[in-house]
Amino acid sequence: MQIKTYKAASMKEVLAQIKTEMGPNAVIVSTRQFKDDTYGLMTKPVVEVTAAVDYDAMRGGTPQTPKVITLPPQIKVHDDVTHLSAEITELKGMMKTLLTHTGVEHNRENPLRDAFIDRGLKPSLVDLMFSKLGDKASMSSVMGLLAKVIRTSQIISDKFWIFLGTTGVGKTTTIAKIAARAVFQEGKKVALITLDTYRIGAIEQGRIYAKILGIPFVSVTTPDEFRQAEGRFRAMDLVLVDTIGRSLSSDEHIAQLREYCDGKSMCKFLLIPVATRDREMESTTRTFAPLSIDRMIFTKADEAVIAGTVLTHNLLFRTPIAYITNGQRVPEDIEVATPEKIITMCLGDMA
Repeated sequence: MQIKTYKAASMKEVLAQIKTEMGPNAVIVSTRQFKDDTYGLMTKPVVEVTAAVDYDAMRGGTPQTPKVITLPPQIKVHDDVTHLSAEITELKGMMKTLLTHTGVEHNRENPLRDAFIDRGLKPSLVDLMFSKLGDKASMSSVMGLLAKVIRTSQIISDKFWIFLGTTGVGKTTTIAKIAARAVFQEGKKVALITLDTYRIGAIEQGRIYAKILGIPFVSVTTPDEFRQAEGRFRAMDLVLVDTIGRSLSSDEHIAQLREYCDGKSMCKFLLIPVATRDREMESTTRTFAPLSIDRMIFTKADEAVIAGTVLTHNLLFRTPIAYITNGQRVPEDIEVATPEKIITMCLGDMA
């Protein structure tokens, strides 16, 4: 399946984009409204819709008979509240029509559906999978589909890796695990840089890890100091950069990080604990989106009761997963992510 997110000033414009680009077989996965503050005080309302369409059809698979989708008539109103209500009604009508024509509603009767939702997968994505596979979808066919669409990757050409995330997600410990593997298993020359000068003990913790591994370590407080450290470590094979953890409400934090990242050739990792709810994962991802995240690392898998939110996040945002961490031991408790490992972690005994 192909999943894509569209943005426009109104629901009508978003729906028009989806219909033009994805065609009448598109299924709406999620919607939200927010204010775009890119222009400071001149905020603009934005409607964001994530839609999906058949994976094979988008890649030249077996042609399907076109489905004629009749949308509810547009209601012309002038009052903003009434207009919003009309757009919501239009959206509901379109979703109902699409669900009927694509067979999603029929496939909700599949006995496996609730089992996947119980594992933490978003219901709309579960319905979309069963719609693609048909009413006789089996566990093996679902697993086969997931293995094709889950995105993982460890191929990274940049020698500078910067680790981002909110407070307490495990950035420093994850860096230590990756550094230890690179030094002891791969024989690489590694250096550590920390931008975290606010958290008590952060500098000392990084210095201790560096001493144990026998690698250089430096703490910086300004972008100029960071540029100097870059020059100092340019001959290294791998340079791992720890950052400050702050709450999602801190816009200033993201602006500060951009001063370190903009114009630099570095791989940006976003770390999120596995035991995080869908909305919080989405909020975190959108908050750090201005930094152009390259890879995901999902942490603390050992603390999660269910892990289906990882699958939901990957299918919606399509950012490749690089690593999964599952404990505090350094360097043991980290795994290179593969579709098979993600499926096993998220679906457990179902896989």
